[in-house]
Amino acid sequence: MTTQRKPYVRPMEQTWWQKLGFYRFYMLREGTSVPAVWFSIVLLYGVFALKGGPESWAGFVGFLQNPLVLLINFIALLAALLHTKTWFELAPKAANIVVHDEKMGPGPIIKALWAVTIVVSVIILAVALL
Repeated sequence: MTTQRKPYVRPMEQTWWQKLGFYRFYMLREGTSVPAVWFSIVLLYGVFALKGGPESWAGFVGFLQNPLVLLINFIALLAALLHTKTWFELAPKAANIVVHDEKMGPGPIIKALWAVTIVVSVIILAVALL
């Protein structure tokens, strides 16, 4: 007759992520998904308001002018910038670019990603304002 051994279950506190700065920053970065969901819902609301006609669109614009909505959208912008920064810092680790038999450092790749982001943003802004 054999006995069944119980698997070892390591105890995990609910505050495990508060112990190290790396984990706190990780949780902050993962938390940027919440403002992204908010902004996605606002965009969907805007699309349906645009489809609904001028009165519906005016209601959407009024909604966007609410100070609380402006604050939440500003927080969503900051969260998106933080997420973008961390993603751009991760990209050079995934790309293995070799120039003259040496691996390229992360600096040029990160700068190129930010440059593309700025150029595309300026083009979109120019098209929107014209």
